[in-house]
This record gives sequence, structure tokens and C-alpha cells, in this order.
Amino acid sequence: MTLRVAPIVACAVLCLSSSVSAQIMSGMRNQPTSRDLPTMPLDTNVGTDARPTFRMKVTRVEVSALVVDAEGKPVRDLRADEVEIYDGGRKQDLQSFVAYTYHGGSIPLDTVDSPSDPNAATALVTNAWSSSSRVIGILIDDLHIDARRTQKAREAARYLVANLAPSDLLFVGLTSAPTMSTAGFVRDRRRALEIIDSFGGLRLPDPTLEMRQTPQTYSNPLLNGTRTPGLAASEQQRAMRLEDTYDAIGRIAAAVRDVSGRRKSLVFLTEGSSVGGAITTSGALSADTTGAMLDALAEASVADLAVYPMNPAGLDLPTDRMIEGFTRQVDVGSEAGTRGFGGREIAHEDLSNVLTQFIQAKNQLRDLAALTGGVSLVDTNDLGGAVDRVLRDASDYYVVSYEPDKEVKGSKIRPIEVRVKRPGVKVYTRKGYMPPPANPDTLKVPGSLSANMRTLLSGIVPIDALPMVVQMIAIGEHKGKTRYAVVTETAGGPLVEGIEGDRVSIEQAILSIDDNGKIANATQKKAELKVGPQQVEMLGALGLRTIWCIDLAPGIHQVRVATVDQRSGRGGSMYLDIAVEAGAPANAAALMALNQSPKPTAFVDPEAKKVMTP
Repeated sequence: MTLRVAPIVACAVLCLSSSVSAQIMSGMRNQPTSRDLPTMPLDTNVGTDARPTFRMKVTRVEVSALVVDAEGKPVRDLRADEVEIYDGGRKQDLQSFVAYTYHGGSIPLDTVDSPSDPNAATALVTNAWSSSSRVIGILIDDLHIDARRTQKAREAARYLVANLAPSDLLFVGLTSAPTMSTAGFVRDRRRALEIIDSFGGLRLPDPTLEMRQTPQTYSNPLLNGTRTPGLAASEQQRAMRLEDTYDAIGRIAAAVRDVSGRRKSLVFLTEGSSVGGAITTSGALSADTTGAMLDALAEASVADLAVYPMNPAGLDLPTDRMIEGFTRQVDVGSEAGTRGFGGREIAHEDLSNVLTQFIQAKNQLRDLAALTGGVSLVDTNDLGGAVDRVLRDASDYYVVSYEPDKEVKGSKIRPIEVRVKRPGVKVYTRKGYMPPPANPDTLKVPGSLSANMRTLLSGIVPIDALPMVVQMIAIGEHKGKTRYAVVTETAGGPLVEGIEGDRVSIEQAILSIDDNGKIANATQKKAELKVGPQQVEMLGALGLRTIWCIDLAPGIHQVRVATVDQRSGRGGSMYLDIAVEAGAPANAAALMALNQSPKPTAFVDPEAKKVMTP
């Protein structure tokens, strides 16, 4: 995973009753049904070679395309023979063409309420249908949001969260603090809302406005004449903040690079930066800032991450900022040689600079949207409507892939064009791609775990080829830490589907990550069960249980569990976030209650056995 893992989602400890657990693992949890689900065929097996490869060179390119009619409604009946794709101006042979229509209400996502906090939001406890869910991110650019528009930005972000389907996978992060995020695309909304409600705008005034608000100037030959105290430092701060912002976009894009077969959308809440010029020109930016912008664009292009810039200021004008900047000054006469810096007199060149900086900020955001296949939502007062547009775009699209007929070299953008041979339609796609600056920095899972386990545990999106349910039960205290039983139930249907012989073998691993990104409790086990016809039927209906024990210090942690069916190679992963409080009461009775719902069990940790034994 490329996003920093540090402050992981804090949430109540989940403790499922045996009846709820049985309900989740029955029926569709074990076998696919004929429900009207999204139509995207996805291969989530471990080690699949069907995904785009962007390591040393680009070997396969995947492009999500929005196709709408003249009224802006999605076109859902395109055929592959109506679509052409051009790479660097050369027509390419399509390798795949798949339509995706999202029906969130048709995804049967079971939920339970947290018994430890009756006022808490619904807790989601399964990875089922992750590969059929929308992938939506919110990057709050608090570095470029004015403090006075904090509330508007919060309202827009909360509106998006409120309008997600329960199955949607959501990421929320801040540009000012890479570790302040949900650590991945998850279904738990509580941490997301905590981040949204806690941020505050940190945007610096544009350079000209800052000069207008600073009445003192002085002459210093070392500073090339008359300068405003502190202006050089704030100019450097603006450049550094812009670098941090694009670094954040790049990290998110790199994190979803291997999430293939669907559109990935990023709502970018920001007012933009007045530093430099548009992305396509980069203006007078420093090498570091220009590099950060190009690296982010490269990552987004490779990951097919559609960015939707959204301005909480709405439909603003440059004069609005001038009024905001000047009304805080007192009416005093102009000081000699300062062009009215001591009052409200507006010099002609100041007005020109304000207009230029205002336009630069907007152009950067429009470029970012156009180049990544998103839509610029910076000039609208209807932020709710803008959010609705993002969700609509993530619900109806096509995914096409091809193998470039010419190797991509260097750092230039290779242009992509998707053409539809049907009159009256409009197509939205990313405009090109380039080799990424480096391989993604994945979560450094200990090498003691197998390659399959490392792949599943280092991801950014849970894998659902093996549907799983995970619950954590506090069972005691050990050396100042809280001991938890981690009860994992893996759907039995995939384990026995097409079984030949009398053996079911699984490989499972667990680890925890604290709020400093430190990994602990990394353990791996293999289990083999000998099954007869009756056991196969029971396993398929009830699923396979395992019970681990781990010790967690007070603080915020994320517990990750992964399972692989060694016969088929199908793998599943589940991430559970937990806030551990010192002195939290144990609930050993909940673990003992599992004895009332016997299930096929691969293994039970000896420490858990002690509690479960009457």
C-alpha cells in the first residue's frame, strides 16, 4: 500500500452474535446468486497476470471511458465495434471491452450495529463484493482551502459520504498530513467523518493580496530593491504546499495502480494554488514543484485515476478575493513610494496580478481534471450537484484495454484518444499516460510471510475472491496490553466448489499496524481438513472458522487478515480498524458463546481455547 498507514481508523470493537455471523456466512456469502449485480467481470485471484503492468515498461493499458448522450445521460448499449482507441495517434487493437453499470441497492451487504456503542454508525464487517463496489476517494486540500470556507468544504465532503451506498469503498485524506487518512478504501464511515469534521483551512493569501495586506515595505539591495517583509518566506511556503498537494495525489494514484477493471474517482476539494502556471506549462515553478506535478500526473495516468477538482468557494470572482483581502485594513493614506500599500488604493498592476493568479489557480485544476478523465467542478455553487455528478460517473462507464504497439520511453505523455462511432455522444477519458516515476511503495509486510500473504496484506482495497467476516473480542489483559480473540469466518462455498478428493487446505495470516505504522503480530498458519460428503455440505453452508489471539497496546490499530485457498489459489483479505483503550473491559462471554454455534474450524489459538473451555 502506498498511502502511509499511520493513524488508522478508530472504531468500536466489533462483537457479533453467533446468529448474525451465521446469517452473514450463509446464502450468497458462499455461492454467487442471480442477483442483478454490476456486470464487471473481475479476477481477484492471487497472482493474476491479467492486470495492467507498469513496472519496468508499459505492457498493457486500461482506460475507463464515460460515454454520455446530448442530455448528459449515460449511454449503456455501446458495442465493442463502435469504439476505437488511439495511442500516440496510432489505432490499437482492443484486448477487452466491458460495460459497467452499478446497482448499489442490489449488492446484499450485511451489516451489524456495534454493541459497545449504541450511538455509533452501522459497522460493516465483511469484504464481500469489494470487487463490484465503487472506489471513491476524497482528498481534502486543506493547504489550499481558506479558513473561512472550511465549513463549506466540510458540508460538501459530508454530503458525499451521506450519499454513498453501504457497499462503496471510500478513502478520505488531507494534503497537510499524509498520515491523517483512512489508510485505505474502506466501508467504515466513522473515521472518514472524523477527519472531515476535524480539518481546518490553511490557505495562504495569494502573493499580491498578501502584499496589499502588509503596509510596511523597506529597501534592501540584497533583496533586489523594495520588498515586503516575510514575502519571500511565504512564496517558498506556497511552493512547498503545492508540492505536498501533488505528492498526496501521487500517493493515492500509486496506491490504486493495481486496482484494475473499474473506474477510480478522486474528489479533490481545493481552491487551487496561485503558484506558477497551468500543469501543461508549469510557468515559473521550481524544478521540485514541477517534478511533483509531473510525477502526480504520471501516477494518475498510469492508475487511470479520474480527478474531480471541487472548489468550496463555488462560483467566485477575483474581485471577491480582493474585497476579502482589503476590508481588514484601515483607511489610511498611501505611504510614500508604496503604491498605496498602507490603504485601499488599488494599483493597476496589482489588479492585473490578482487576475493572473486567480486564473492560474483555476487552470491548474481544469488541466488536472481534463488530463485524468475527470470533470472540473470548480465553477459551481451547487456542490451537492457536483457530488452527484461524481457518483453518476462512477456508476456507468466502459473499461477498454489494449497492448501498446510501441514501447513508451522517457517522461513524455503518450496521448490516448477514445473515439465512439456514434453521433451525438461525448466521451470522457484520461488524455494520456506515461511511465510512472517509480514502483509503488507498498506496505512493508514482513518477509517471513509467504508471497501470497504479502500481496493480500499490503493492498489498498480488500480482496473478495474469498468472502470473509472478521470480528474482534476483548478477552483479557496481558503485560499492559489488551488481548483480543480475532474470529475469522471464510465463506465455505468457494472452498468446496469443484472439490476433488477429501482435503481442504487454507493458508491464513494476520498482522496489526499501530498509528506510527509499526507492524506487529505478523503470523502465518496453514491448515488442512479431511472432509467427507457430509463435512463438505456443512462447510459449504456454514463457512470455515479460525480464531487467533493478538495483544494490542492502547491506541489506534488496524488488524489485517488474509486467507488463500491453496487448491484454487483464490484469496481474500479483510481490514478491521480498532481503537484500544487502556482498561477496556473484557468480553470473554462473547467468545464462549461461539461454542453454541459449532462450525467447521481450522484452528483455535491456545489462549482462546483457555477462555472457551468451561
